Amino acid sequence: MPCYVYKCPECSWTDEIVKPMSASNSVETCRQCGAVMNRDYALQGVHAAASTYTCELHSDALAIHPSQRAEHERLYPYVPLDSECRPVLSNYRQHDSYLEKRGVLKSSRRKQII
Repeated sequence: MPCYVYKCPECSWTDEIVKPMSASNSVETCRQCGAVMNRDYALQGVHAAASTYTCELHSDALAIHPSQRAEHERLYPYVPLDSECRPVLSNYRQHDSYLEKRGVLKSSRRKQII
């Protein structure tokens, strides 16, 4: 699930909230003062340039069947699984390495010029 960054306009509290994309437009309230928070798109992409994600990524798309847990832990000891057998990824290098070793191809979003 994606991680969204919110900032409170009243007290300047910043919070990272993990929620499904279907709830990306839902209203979040500040845990400090109770005001409605604004999504901070400027901080949203900060992790893209950093070596670590702003919060861990629990990948629904890469989840495995519980019967495969032991094999996964043997083959990928550096990638923990959460209680729902979703890999927990903490940085781009780990994520890319994991995809490559599992044989998962990333699609290119670049447009082809003909």
